[in-house]
Amino acid sequence: MRKKIKLDVYSCSAHFILAEKFDKVCASIYKKSNEKYDEEFDSAEGTVICFDMNNYYLVINKKYLSYNTISHEIYHLVREILKDRGIEDDEAGAWMCGMFTEVAMKFFYKKPKQCSQTDLSNLE
Repeated sequence: MRKKIKLDVYSCSAHFILAEKFDKVCASIYKKSNEKYDEEFDSAEGTVICFDMNNYYLVINKKYLSYNTISHEIYHLVREILKDRGIEDDEAGAWMCGMFTEVAMKFFYKKPKQCSQTDLSNLE
């Protein structure tokens, strides 16, 4: 599953990808860029891949899909986009995190996911 989000204000696009074959998806993104694929990604839960300031790829390994993994990768995505543009404004980052989170939840979870007791167990 793939979803492209255009950010006109930053002149770039973010691509959300839910990958059943995480290593193959990451390798294919690297191949397009002529960059060397780092095999340490094979066991990752998710990653953000970017080679230029136009396209950012947030890839989630389907077997590790969770709110934690999504928010972790969104944080990296926002940091990369803002860093590439020399933006240090917290409000710009907060806005982007919120927008990406809303899009991600609708994309990765077609209907709202109910939190179970185990989802909250580490908060006690």
